[in-house]
Amino acid sequence: MKFVGILCVLTSAIAFADADHLLLTELCDTPTDGEFIEIYNPTASPVSLSYIHICDLYGDTSATVEQFYPQIALGAITPQNTSDFLVKFPFGDEIPPGEVIVIAMSGTAFEATYGLQADYDILGTGGGATQMTVPANGFAGSSAGLTNSGETVTLFSYDDSSDSDDLCYDIDYAVWGNDPGEFVDKTGITINSSTYLNDIPWASQDAIYSEGHTYGLTFQRVDMDEGTETLTGGNGITGHDETSENLSVTWLQGDPTPGYLYTALQRETWGAIKTIF
Repeated sequence: MKFVGILCVLTSAIAFADADHLLLTELCDTPTDGEFIEIYNPTASPVSLSYIHICDLYGDTSATVEQFYPQIALGAITPQNTSDFLVKFPFGDEIPPGEVIVIAMSGTAFEATYGLQADYDILGTGGGATQMTVPANGFAGSSAGLTNSGETVTLFSYDDSSDSDDLCYDIDYAVWGNDPGEFVDKTGITINSSTYLNDIPWASQDAIYSEGHTYGLTFQRVDMDEGTETLTGGNGITGHDETSENLSVTWLQGDPTPGYLYTALQRETWGAIKTIF
């Protein structure tokens, strides 16, 4: 897909920041055939995807670590159900500066829904999409997908070739719904000789919305600065505390725009405009 950067000149409704890491920028949890996750590279350089993972696993310091993504450094993760997933990008892939990639749950279903080909898919159904890799200790459930009523999506980096660092470094994190059990809090979890710093307690985290988005719409990031997110002392890849973002302000619901960053223009309008570039 990889079309991005062109729409920023069309509207002042979104601020493009000098962000220092990849961002989740659009999430679709319904309809099931249309489910996807969009990722944007806001930096001025290509970003390697070799050690980048994505999952829908949640938990906190009282959770069973075997079902939580920090477990990837210790052994096989136990799926909570067949809709869960923890996958990574194929080794050697990268995302160029200013571009977007789309990960569908099913490449064929995504193409049938939007008339576009996803860049990657989790279930390996085709539709022109490259299948995501299942890493050692990871998995892709047979019905991998995003729960409509509430879910978490975490983009993180983990180097399984390192003998000295057992931590997963958050890149971006999004959560919706009002079930506190679906939030992420790694505070104080120790993996071998490495211990996670404090995340925001789940009770104080801000969700995008208290339930899933309206059928046929998507959640879309409108603030590339990540709002009031804490920039130091966190478990993020650049030191941010990704669990501190005020998601209810930095995201909204809108018409699906897979492969394009949010714009306030109506979908019919940007759909016509994009053909001239």
